[in-house]
Amino acid sequence: MARMHTYISRLRKGNHKTPPPNSRERLIEDMREVKRQLEGNHAFFALESDEDLLDAAIYQREALHARYRYLLRLARENGVEADGPPVEAEQGERWIS
Repeated sequence: MARMHTYISRLRKGNHKTPPPNSRERLIEDMREVKRQLEGNHAFFALESDEDLLDAAIYQREALHARYRYLLRLARENGVEADGPPVEAEQGERWIS
């Protein structure tokens, strides 16, 4: 965790030429986890009828989308590409060929 914190600090300072060891796998897994959470959020949203819980699902979805955009940006800045099943971007954006 400390290594990732150091890496994020370097990103904010603009010193992000090379990602730290194993960050590629971590970044891709984080993106896949956010996608799984978005799928769960979508299922919850489709089944819920309580207005307060729908509001909570909407806020959660927006937070997940913001995290996913952040992870996409990190991946692009560091030239990360995935092997195997692609990680799809939101809103038609695609960073993995």
